[in-house]
Amino acid sequence: MPNKFIKPLIMVGLLALLAVILYLTYWLIGIDVITMGQLERGLSRRGARVVAMIVVAFTMGITGLFFQTLTQNRILTPSVIGFDSTFVLAQTLIVFMFGSSTVLIANPYYNFILSTLVMVFSSLLLYGFVLKKGKNNLALLLLVGLVFRTLMGSLTSFLSRIIDPDDFLVVTSRSMASLTNMNTSILWYLALPILVIMIILMAKDTKSFDVMNLGEDQAKSLGVSYYKLMNRHLVYIAILISVSTALVGPLMFLGLITVNLARELLKTDYHKPLLWMSSLLGVVFLVLGQFILTTFNLNTSLATLINLVGGLYMITVLVKGEKQA
Repeated sequence: MPNKFIKPLIMVGLLALLAVILYLTYWLIGIDVITMGQLERGLSRRGARVVAMIVVAFTMGITGLFFQTLTQNRILTPSVIGFDSTFVLAQTLIVFMFGSSTVLIANPYYNFILSTLVMVFSSLLLYGFVLKKGKNNLALLLLVGLVFRTLMGSLTSFLSRIIDPDDFLVVTSRSMASLTNMNTSILWYLALPILVIMIILMAKDTKSFDVMNLGEDQAKSLGVSYYKLMNRHLVYIAILISVSTALVGPLMFLGLITVNLARELLKTDYHKPLLWMSSLLGVVFLVLGQFILTTFNLNTSLATLINLVGGLYMITVLVKGEKQA
């Protein structure tokens, strides 16, 4: 990795580390006496939340970066065009068909595996076809994403209204983005190992994706198996979005913000430094943002703020692009 990328990566990494330390230890200030049991419980609970936020930050950064290369567009991410809506619909369908007491809901591992399979199948079926036909057509991609997200949301809402009220509460808890009520039951033995494996697999293809930035024809002429890579990484992206959504619910614009900010900071299109920078920025946004909200008792949700800022940013980019055109 070139030296010009090392300094900004170290600076953002130190900021992320500072955010983690503050989140883990600030609650100790003002406590005169604390027992080892209290310290262990406090650090354990907050430690699990921090690790979950780091996992989410990395999944959003990585999937956003690689998906933008697949679509040849810098304002599209998997969440923007509805990947996480598929996961939420899968949860609703399971509850609708089998009830909230089914083992497919009660067992977080079975639930995650089934929902992920649904996401992988739908992403290959729908987005694989759309990307082949119109990856350079921004209007088509946005339209498909809007229709798909709206359709998934409408189906989820319809099913939620006709199921049992107790089942409805289960669906609601799984479809609302929350960084304070995380599903950490899958964190250590499922989400974290999957993230590590996906990072290794996707990092191996960063050079091929650097070539894909040149365009499909140029990439093919340079020996890149374009559609093979695209289909494989659609599967990887679907799996990672499943991890993120299962942990904290849908976060629509986090990947859009972190990836584009990483591009602005590094001024490059190389995937390896962008992968780490966008992931570290995600850690800063999530951990530092949650620390600020918790410390100052701000009565709002970090997910709501992220979606607000991301939506405004997306509108700004679209307007700026039209003016340049």
